[in-house]
Amino acid sequence: MEVVSGKVALTIGQQAAKHWKKVALIGLSFFLVSVSGVAMLVGNPGNSGTAKVNETVSAWKPVVTQYAEKYKISDYVDVILAIIMVETGGAGPDIMQSSESLGLPPNTITDPIVSIDAGVRHFASVIKNAEENKLDFWTPVQSYNFGTGFNNYVKNHGKLYTFDLASNFAKDLAKGKKVKYSNPVADFNGNFRYAYGNMYYVMLVQQYLSAGSSGDIGNVEASALGSEIYKELMTEVSKYNGWPYVWGGSGPKVGFDCSGLVQYAFKQLGFSLPRTAAEQYSHTIPVADPKPGDLIFFQGTNSARPSGSITHVGIYVDGQRMYDANNSGIGYSNWNQGYWKQHFAGFGRVVK
Repeated sequence: MEVVSGKVALTIGQQAAKHWKKVALIGLSFFLVSVSGVAMLVGNPGNSGTAKVNETVSAWKPVVTQYAEKYKISDYVDVILAIIMVETGGAGPDIMQSSESLGLPPNTITDPIVSIDAGVRHFASVIKNAEENKLDFWTPVQSYNFGTGFNNYVKNHGKLYTFDLASNFAKDLAKGKKVKYSNPVADFNGNFRYAYGNMYYVMLVQQYLSAGSSGDIGNVEASALGSEIYKELMTEVSKYNGWPYVWGGSGPKVGFDCSGLVQYAFKQLGFSLPRTAAEQYSHTIPVADPKPGDLIFFQGTNSARPSGSITHVGIYVDGQRMYDANNSGIGYSNWNQGYWKQHFAGFGRVVK
């Protein structure tokens, strides 16, 4: 590890003294984590959060929350915790790998609070840039790994994150050089990455954001489709879990976009749905009290269309989760927070 310069060391020391309250709060957090672990052993299966992180990272949530509020990105608290999981799993002092964002050598920072402060501040600046350029939710997450240059790349290539854009960006900057990458998120792509950053970064972050496991399809008995049909529906869509999003895709041979996945899956069960999200919105029966298997719709997610247009659809699972095909791939997403919550339009029930 590089030796910290006198100026940086002084800054770190000042930060540690300055944030003694947060240090105490961290100690309390570790205590609460221990208590919650005991509670789980005696039969409490509840999960109050949406970031599926380890106990070490979870203990930092109060500090992450304070800095997210300070830098006005409160909607990204769970994403930040997931980033910490990807970067270090909470191990080591520079837990957000923030040294380079301060112009320092990697792992220079020796205080986790300084790391969180620097990391969240940097992330907030990337998000602000993305918002100014009317980019989507996931582009700045990838840019945390690639750098803000990826924001500009997406801005000039449709303004919506896709894995293909991340891959092409890395390919260009690596001049086509590939390296072996055995992480399971790369199984669908031949287990390689280009030798610049990590083009799978959004997928890596998302694996810690599911509100439930991939095998948890919610309250089956509550489905308006009937328990058996609903289970068949989720069995069908789960076949494509982890597949990349394909614009215009409507079948397994080519892949799926959001409405293509919904139309195809319901067709396998004998339901006839039109092709686009807007058409499916008009075709379904509006409901205020959604049940598993209902559809959930969003508006204004495509800057090329009017802000009030229905532009995205997913399958409702429960009060937090939906199953959908979006720009970061096919799988479970949290609809009741952040980007999706901001664009929520309503629920619809599919009938024959």
